[in-house]
Amino acid sequence: MIKKNIALISLLTVVSLVSAQEFHKDLRIGLSFVKNEYDGDYGNGLFKFSGSWNPAIGLSLTKYITPSFDLGLQGSYGIYGYRETNAHYFTGLKLDASLFVHYKFDNGYILDVNSRLSPFISLGAGVATYSINSAVDKSGTNKAIFPTIITDGTDFVIPLGAGVTYHLSNFFSIQYQYLYNITNSDIHDQNISGGLNNRFFGTPAHPFSKPGNDAYGQHIVSLIYVITESATRNKCKCNYR
Repeated sequence: MIKKNIALISLLTVVSLVSAQEFHKDLRIGLSFVKNEYDGDYGNGLFKFSGSWNPAIGLSLTKYITPSFDLGLQGSYGIYGYRETNAHYFTGLKLDASLFVHYKFDNGYILDVNSRLSPFISLGAGVATYSINSAVDKSGTNKAIFPTIITDGTDFVIPLGAGVTYHLSNFFSIQYQYLYNITNSDIHDQNISGGLNNRFFGTPAHPFSKPGNDAYGQHIVSLIYVITESATRNKCKCNYR
């Protein structure tokens, strides 16, 4: 009888320990579709969905740090530009990459750690490089009408944003994120605000000129896959199976 009781106590102890172990998403990789949006001297294209979409493809790698914080890398490559009319536009290619921190609301303090929805806010720091789109005429013909983007090395960017992740299962999630990227230059559109090289703005056809540096927004829709899950005691995440 004593041996049976000891065996039963041991079994209950093991079950208790196992049930206390929940899985968090330790390392995740994401494949993203990105819509680039320009905000500069030509105009404000943020949250405008008519006309050209300036699509890009992105990748992300995210590491679980605590129930409240994730750390990661993300980047994208694709078309960047703005079209006001068929006669006045510019287009180019942009490659950007940044290191980011996510603050998650499903941390047990604001939302339940077992929630399928995980809203978050993000802050990052990174770089962006720009190049002339090969589809644009580089011969100089109609350059004032069809200006091409300036290639000016690498810009420093600060991405600020928010988003939400929906956990489909223990291994797959979908995520939407919006980022507003502050840059440190004003030459992404071949026009310097108020500068001597301003050949287009200040004319009756287009009086607008954005003060300050150019910026860009990004709508990012991602499919996320969990590379590794780590068991931890009394921490999130839950079992979505």
